[in-house]
Amino acid sequence: MPLTAKITNISRTSLHDGPGVRTVVYFKGCNLRCAWCHNPETHAFSPEVLYAPTKCICCGRCIALCPEHHSAGTDSAVFSREGCKSCGKCTQNCPSNALSLSHKEMTAEEVFAQIKKDLPYYRATGGGITLSGGECLLYPEFCTALLTLCKDAGISTLAESAFCLPWENVEKLLPFCDEFYGDFKMASSAKHKRFTGQGNELILENLTKLASTAPDRLTVRTPLIPEVNDGNEDIILLGKALLPIASNLHGIELLRYNNLAASKYAQLSREYTDFGSPQTDEKMAELCVLLSNTVEARTKVSFRK
Repeated sequence: MPLTAKITNISRTSLHDGPGVRTVVYFKGCNLRCAWCHNPETHAFSPEVLYAPTKCICCGRCIALCPEHHSAGTDSAVFSREGCKSCGKCTQNCPSNALSLSHKEMTAEEVFAQIKKDLPYYRATGGGITLSGGECLLYPEFCTALLTLCKDAGISTLAESAFCLPWENVEKLLPFCDEFYGDFKMASSAKHKRFTGQGNELILENLTKLASTAPDRLTVRTPLIPEVNDGNEDIILLGKALLPIASNLHGIELLRYNNLAASKYAQLSREYTDFGSPQTDEKMAELCVLLSNTVEARTKVSFRK
């Protein structure tokens, strides 16, 4: 059987996931449960039905196909998730895309066919492909096959990972990946476990190995969550944790809080936790200075305006 992966989305012409214009491939499945995650559809490996009532045109096709889980409502159909096996039949027959399936099984060749459409943009801007998720490195063999196709075509490659997995998964990609983004949430392992479900010891161990093995190819990125890890003490602890590897990093990037995922959680019938407003430019700049001082300016510290 051909090697496949569960792909939730292929986002073309992205400008925020690496150098230049990029195509971002989002993989389904993650072994962390970050309380602020803005891609909840990538959490589970199993298929899930997403339902957006605002897109429903009340055509009744889903009710005819599956009356057990779909019924007529006042302004839109009503989807009952309990007992649904996510077979996807209703999503295939929804003309307005109010119902959709969380992922598609794809081969590396099928994904590459989408990636190479934007080859002129990559060449003009120094862009390329970014693997993301979920957790892309839970599919090391697939990622290696896809990155091989990209490298053979002269396409720049980058993988974004939380690195909470065996080093062997990372090692397989080293010959085929030009850059890595390491998502290091916070320095306190106890707090990390509280907000993501896992401690950060393995993550820091892998970041240390990668920075040593592939110097100047790893950028550490930290999402700043209001009242969770964006205080001065949190930033100082972060800097102290990264100081031993800072000189081998390509850089450290602080990411402003993203509070735009409420609709995704609603489509999955899940509760959304809003941590507040995104940080201001002024606060982001102050935290960058503090972090730069803590890592003794051994690498560039920045944030995206």
